[in-house]
Amino acid sequence: MDARRQMRRHFRLLAAAVAAVALRSLAFLPVFDGANSSVAETRSSRRSLLNAGLLGLSLQAFTGEADAYMERRVAYPPINRNDPDRCMWRGSNIAQANAQREKLQDLRECKMGGTNANDKDIAGALLTKGDFSKVTFKNGIMTKVVAQDSNFEGADFTNAVADRVEFKNSNFKDAIFKNALLTSSDFEGVNVENADFTDAFLDIQSVKILCSNPTMKGKNPVTGADTYLSAGCDIADAGSYTSR
Repeated sequence: MDARRQMRRHFRLLAAAVAAVALRSLAFLPVFDGANSSVAETRSSRRSLLNAGLLGLSLQAFTGEADAYMERRVAYPPINRNDPDRCMWRGSNIAQANAQREKLQDLRECKMGGTNANDKDIAGALLTKGDFSKVTFKNGIMTKVVAQDSNFEGADFTNAVADRVEFKNSNFKDAIFKNALLTSSDFEGVNVENADFTDAFLDIQSVKILCSNPTMKGKNPVTGADTYLSAGCDIADAGSYTSR
């Protein structure tokens, strides 16, 4: 079970516990028949517990909807294998922050190892199951790229903007992320052995996922940087989720 699913499971259990305890406690409050100063207090307590129970139930419902959204599969168009120019780097001149493009850049299953994507804006492109080993993405824009199950071994992302990217289960062995913007990107199940994250911008969730990854080890063959140290896994509080 990955970290995000485990977190959602714990949240559901907590919500259920809040609802159960609050609603169950209603049965143990005393009931007064006549005028009594405790009546108002009892009603207030019942109201508070009822609200807490409803809150717990609401949280459960919200979490269920969130799970359904997270598990939703995006239906991508079929790969146009008849396009001879499909597996080429193309830039975009519109709304790169939102990953909008004049035309979808579909690089799924492309064999593009060793090519040059420096300074390219490939925001929103589909790179799933492609071979991008030793590709240079220096100063590139990769916002909202979908790159699951892809090979980026030895790739160079120096100074790249790669926020909100779906990198799940991809290979980044020997890759370089120096000074790259990687916030809110998904690094679940990746191979980062010998990768260099020196001065990379990572959010706390990404740091937790990376530092608990058993492949977070070694030294980059180009820069000589220690993989574990370059991502800040040795700093305070990192020890609570490290697996080194």
